[in-house]
Amino acid sequence: MNEKDLTPEEKMALQNLPREAAPSRILEERVVQALREDGFLESPATLAPGRGRKTRDRSWYRPWMAVASVAASVALFASGVVLGQWMGAQSTTQAFIQVREQDATQLALRIQEAGSAYVSALAALGELGVGGDEGREVALGALYGAANELARMSPEDAEVLRILQILEERRDREEGWDADDRNTVWF
Repeated sequence: MNEKDLTPEEKMALQNLPREAAPSRILEERVVQALREDGFLESPATLAPGRGRKTRDRSWYRPWMAVASVAASVALFASGVVLGQWMGAQSTTQAFIQVREQDATQLALRIQEAGSAYVSALAALGELGVGGDEGREVALGALYGAANELARMSPEDAEVLRILQILEERRDREEGWDADDRNTVWF
């Protein structure tokens, strides 16, 4: 219906109509009864005698609701634990990698400093002209140890293996071993 189609008298009659109407007593009783049956309102029988207070009606309790609530809370708790563990593992792994990279860089710097100190000590020993045999033996021992560690770190590096072989041959000659006298087992 369109208001433009109404005559002025009809518009006036429409405006004079009451805006609200009181429901009948039967309608009110039917709505209250339906709310009680659905468990939204308590029945008058649940009132405590002589006190005027209401007691809890167990009609709202459904066993499946309790089971569903417990299951939902366990699922929520478990998912929180799993998510927390996963996030913690990710951040721990990243922190460990950063520390390890930092440690590797620091170790490389320490090796460089130690190597420079080694060369400087050899140069100073050579300038002094003292301790020739002891200094030479110590220097060769340190060089042999460094070559052995390098060969262990990268066994496929042919140059490192050749340096190690030269140092071993020199050591064997100094100890009086001949190349044919020695039994070598290669793995």
